[in-house]
Amino acid sequence: MLRELVIKDFVIVDSQHLELNGGLVVITGETGTGKSLIIDAISLLKGGRAVEGVIRRDRKSALIEGLFDLSFSPDLVHWLEKNELTGEVSGEVVLSREILRDGRNRARINGRSVPVGMLKEAASMLVDIYGQREHERFLAPENQLNILDDFLDDFGKRERDLYQQKYRDWFQAQNELKQIMSGDLSQWDELKFTFQEFEEMGFTSEKIIEIEEEFRLLANIQTYCSVLDTCLILMEGNESREGISTLLSRLTYEMEKIPPEGKFMVLTGIVENLRTIETELQEIVSKVVALRSHLDYSPIKIENLEKSVAEIERLKRKYRCRTTHELIEYWKSVEKKLLEIERQNERKKQLEEQFNKDQQELLTRGEKLRQHRQKAAKIMKSRLETELKKLAFSQVQFEVNFDTVPVEQQKISSTGLDNINFLISLNPGQPLGPVMEIASGGELSRLVLGIKSIALEMKNLPVMIFDEIDQGIGGKTAFWIGEKLKVIASGRQILCVTHLPQIACFADQHLRVEKYTDGQDTWAEISDLQNREKQLQELARMMGGEKSTGPALQFAETLMERAGK
Repeated sequence: MLRELVIKDFVIVDSQHLELNGGLVVITGETGTGKSLIIDAISLLKGGRAVEGVIRRDRKSALIEGLFDLSFSPDLVHWLEKNELTGEVSGEVVLSREILRDGRNRARINGRSVPVGMLKEAASMLVDIYGQREHERFLAPENQLNILDDFLDDFGKRERDLYQQKYRDWFQAQNELKQIMSGDLSQWDELKFTFQEFEEMGFTSEKIIEIEEEFRLLANIQTYCSVLDTCLILMEGNESREGISTLLSRLTYEMEKIPPEGKFMVLTGIVENLRTIETELQEIVSKVVALRSHLDYSPIKIENLEKSVAEIERLKRKYRCRTTHELIEYWKSVEKKLLEIERQNERKKQLEEQFNKDQQELLTRGEKLRQHRQKAAKIMKSRLETELKKLAFSQVQFEVNFDTVPVEQQKISSTGLDNINFLISLNPGQPLGPVMEIASGGELSRLVLGIKSIALEMKNLPVMIFDEIDQGIGGKTAFWIGEKLKVIASGRQILCVTHLPQIACFADQHLRVEKYTDGQDTWAEISDLQNREKQLQELARMMGGEKSTGPALQFAETLMERAGK
């Protein structure tokens, strides 16, 4: 329950600290005094949209803070523990929202800063607000399914959760499929042709480099061969001249003729060096001979190499590559794109299989969910008709109509396969028809109250707020609504803004909003009418205007007595 509410610099409220009781808390005041400001303030705690206009004139910010009792909110207790937001005092939670003129928002739970979304999530487990002129929105066809789902049992809610989980999988697969299909998979044929063109020629990035290197070698092959032949002649000699190898052997032979004795001992090292040089020279000759043998290109080999080079040049022109490096990079990019498209095609195949599988499962689960909803519809019918009879609908009939659509035509949505419509008959002999076409404004108020009272029990929300639910009604109907509000407020807290004394007389706590001005400034004050005399005066004012007349006071007394006070 909402135990304390602090409002600072909000619209025309300067500073208010309200202590609220359980049961039915009624808020009254003359038209234009700002009765709904309390509701608007609590709406901000629920994560409602904040605008600069809510900040009081000449103030930098507006602050709303609420202290809630968690005795009836086990789900929120668990949520706070899970998110490490428990407060210093066990069994309580403080929600706060500060609106700054620069557009910023500061949201806090138990003094710790949180995103507004988390504030909204926490408040949704505490408070439900039913504002002015919400009958049509509340009972609109698109919202009726949500109302019906409040009547699902645990098995039905589990089936709905399973359906929604599977729907998310199905929807994700659908979106990914759309994304893949929107990609340029049409490039596959063109890229595949290019890839095959390179493959048929036996071209890889390594092979292209090898061909280029061989071609550069071929351009200077004669010069290289001539140089190597000359080097071999210098090392080995020929018919007309001796080579270095022969001269070196002769030099070694001559050195060996001198005995390595005395002063000639140094020749031993010289001879060993000469033999080493001779051995190394032979190794050099072997390597040069081997290199020279590989430079013997046959005409066929040269012709094939020239053809390969010509093909490489053709590919450069075809694919607009200025250099061999660009051609290689293009080839690599083609290969990469092909692999990516292949992966996408494979993924597309997997997604199509998954999509079809999930869709079939959705249809199956949707049918199961429908069965649970049809069961819930019977429960809703029975309980709502009982509640509405307590609200003076003595001959009411209520039905939840399920549209019959063939399976192949059923549209899959996040909520299931069902299209429903609430039908009602309020008078004997009147056929069932859509709620929004049959019920008047006052009847809609009672109908909504009946639904909300049942929903409160099923959702176990500790706080329900009604902002002028009494619009368009009066007399006995208003008294019946007051009685009903009193009943459903038992064990919880109902905040109700009203302009009817027939409702206000049932209040467990009566708050009056008054507006003042000094000619330069305007402000609102909220007072707690804690004694019976003040409550009587307010009821009389609501009945007879600013000056409470005798008949008005007498009527107020009658209302209080009828309300058991």
